[in-house]
Amino acid sequence: MKKYILPIIVFTAVLIYFICCIYLYGISNISIYNIILFLFASPLLEEFIFRGLVQNSINKFFKSGIFLHISYGSFISSLIFTFFHLLLNDFVFMYILVFLPSLFFGYLYDKYKTLLLPVLFHSFFNINAFISYPLNDLTIFFVEKL
Repeated sequence: MKKYILPIIVFTAVLIYFICCIYLYGISNISIYNIILFLFASPLLEEFIFRGLVQNSINKFFKSGIFLHISYGSFISSLIFTFFHLLLNDFVFMYILVFLPSLFFGYLYDKYKTLLLPVLFHSFFNINAFISYPLNDLTIFFVEKL
């Protein structure tokens, strides 16, 4: 339990931050679907695929490949991760906004050998993107109200 105290604190802080932002900014068309998608489902699925499967497989293939504390698996899986995210958005600055956090998520996975921290930090990043960008830019994630 002691090992996971930091992730639990971080996740609790993320939840409080998310609730405060909803209250302060008055975002009215947030549904339970959006909260589940951004906070749980998307980070969990993406980190399982890109860290647990892709990065892990590449790291096994390259065994000792590390450059500036970033493994080859982290670098290559981050490139793939970025490519898939950019299929939805052609904004050039998004390359950096997706690639750098992805490298960080990969570093966390390599260092701590668990998906828990990358998932939590991915959730935090998604929440910030959700709050920061106008809702019209994220319409692909919304369920229309009838």
